Amino acid sequence: MTSAALSVAVYGAYLLVNGIGLVFTPALPLALLSLPSANEPWARLFGLLAGEIGFYFIFAARNELETFFRATVYGRAGAVAAFVGLVLTDIGPIQLLLFAGIDLLCAAWTQFALRRPSAA
Repeated sequence: MTSAALSVAVYGAYLLVNGIGLVFTPALPLALLSLPSANEPWARLFGLLAGEIGFYFIFAARNELETFFRATVYGRAGAVAAFVGLVLTDIGPIQLLLFAGIDLLCAAWTQFALRRPSAA
C-alpha cells in the first residue's frame, strides 16, 4: 500500500468509526464534543452517511485509486473552509474546528504523499 493509500485508508477508518458511533450511540460522540444531544434521526442518518463514505475511502485505498485520492484532497480542503466559515459566522459551534483540523491534517498527508514518488 502506498503512503497516499495509507493516508486515505486511515481517514476512511476515522469516518467509519465516527459513523458507527453516531448510528449506535449518537449521544456519546456529541457529548464528548460538548454538543447538544440529538434524539432525532438526523444524527443516526449522518452517522450512516459518514460510515458509508468511510467505506468508500477504505475501498479506494485498498485498490490504489489515485484519482480518488486527489479528489479527496480538494473535498477535504473545501470541508475545512466550510467548517471555519460556519464557526466564524456563528452558525456552527467552535468544536467544528476540531473536525477542520483533522480534515486539514489528513488532506495534507494525502497531498504530500501524492507528491512523493512511489517506491516500486
